[in-house]
Amino acid sequence: MDGNLDTAQMRLRVGARTPSKRIDAKESEPSHSRRIATALGTAALALAITYGAGAFYFSTHFVPRTTVNGVDASGLSVRELASALDDAASTYSNHVTGDGFDLTINASDVDLSVNGASLAAEALGRTNPFAWPANLITGTNLNVDMGISLKEDLLSYVVADAVYAYNETAEQPTNATAAFDQEQSAYVVVPSELGTALDPEAVRKAVGKDLIVMKPATTLGEDQLLRAPVQDDNEALLSVIDEANKICGMTIPLTLDGKTLLSVTPDIIAKWVSVQNTDEGPQISIDDQAIFQWSYDNLNSVVNGENETRGWEVSSWDFAYAMTPRLWDQDSSPLEVPTFTTFTRPEESEGHESHGRHVDVNISTQYARLYDTDGKTVLWRSPFVSGNVSMGHGTPYGEYEINSLERDVVLSGLNDGVELKEGESPKPEDYYNSYVRYWMCFLGTEVGLHDADWRWDEEFGGDTYLWNGSHGCINLPVDAAGELFSLLRVGDEVYIHG
Repeated sequence: MDGNLDTAQMRLRVGARTPSKRIDAKESEPSHSRRIATALGTAALALAITYGAGAFYFSTHFVPRTTVNGVDASGLSVRELASALDDAASTYSNHVTGDGFDLTINASDVDLSVNGASLAAEALGRTNPFAWPANLITGTNLNVDMGISLKEDLLSYVVADAVYAYNETAEQPTNATAAFDQEQSAYVVVPSELGTALDPEAVRKAVGKDLIVMKPATTLGEDQLLRAPVQDDNEALLSVIDEANKICGMTIPLTLDGKTLLSVTPDIIAKWVSVQNTDEGPQISIDDQAIFQWSYDNLNSVVNGENETRGWEVSSWDFAYAMTPRLWDQDSSPLEVPTFTTFTRPEESEGHESHGRHVDVNISTQYARLYDTDGKTVLWRSPFVSGNVSMGHGTPYGEYEINSLERDVVLSGLNDGVELKEGESPKPEDYYNSYVRYWMCFLGTEVGLHDADWRWDEEFGGDTYLWNGSHGCINLPVDAAGELFSLLRVGDEVYIHG
């Protein structure tokens, strides 16, 4: 029993110690997470060392994939880059192009020089050595204008010479101007337009900016095109347009003898007014010829006319000369249309209305009129030549009646100056015989109105009657006599007075 008990106790003890031995075994094994942490720490240390070393190195050298003014600076020191820049400057040129323009500028053309040492030092100073990993991936292109110089006068000459030759065949820009917009009924800005001509100063600036950083090429664009002197926002143009719109906004009544005939409206005025670009800048122009033509085309039909004493027509040039200052002064008050007299007639005889239908023969004016029954309406009119006052043949004054109307009559009587002795009979040659087409007798058979084709037109209505008048009859132009003959009736009154 004792032996068995000891054996059981021993098993129990052994069993009690067994778990303790297992735990110790696990604690002695290396941890997996520690191994990872150790590896990461080692890698981080290596990276830190590498990054620090790189930052230290690139504080004096350029990161690979770096260019300075087009020169590859990868891994170069300042001294090495300076040498490379000096070499590049000796063969540097810039090719300028744009819409048919082509120019190559060599460094020698503008005395371009490079201080490689200062340029390289400036370039390195613009880099961040601590950003070398990122710069290594993305690359860096530096344009540095420090240490590069050129002669601006040479550059201006080279550019201006090339641009001048190019512009001779290029399309020039157009100035902004003004035009009348029918929909808006107003003058508006017509925008300026670019051509293909170049602005030499803008080209010089663009090329100079690229030369100073040694760019190999310059492409010209819209910014280098020549601008017209008058742009859309030109203050003088806008002011002129405002003034033109004030002029074109007027309505000017046109009158004749104080009565309104019609009005000149804005749409009409707009055709007379224009805005032009001159050497002195945008200016308003008013076309006198256009005003004259409008007057001639439109006013004659409503203005031209006549009354019993005169005829008149529009004086279109006087209208233009009167209208133009009105427009400049923006004066919209009524304008009396200027006219000129085309003919005149003597004034009507006083009291003609009281005679009803009659032929009014006014010896003092040498003018006759046939009035209708109202004594006012003129049916016929004409100048005449009455009896010769100097020879005592003056036409007798008074009220008479037409007693006969005959065609193709020969009028006969003694010639002036014929003197017969007592008992002597006149000879045939002592008589005058005048053939008349129209005979309208009002005093016996001896005195009447008739045509006188032997007289010049200029004799009728003048003072011929004072020294070369008729033997007492009323001499009329042939056509006037024929017209009166067709209108008269036997019994019509003839009133002769002075």
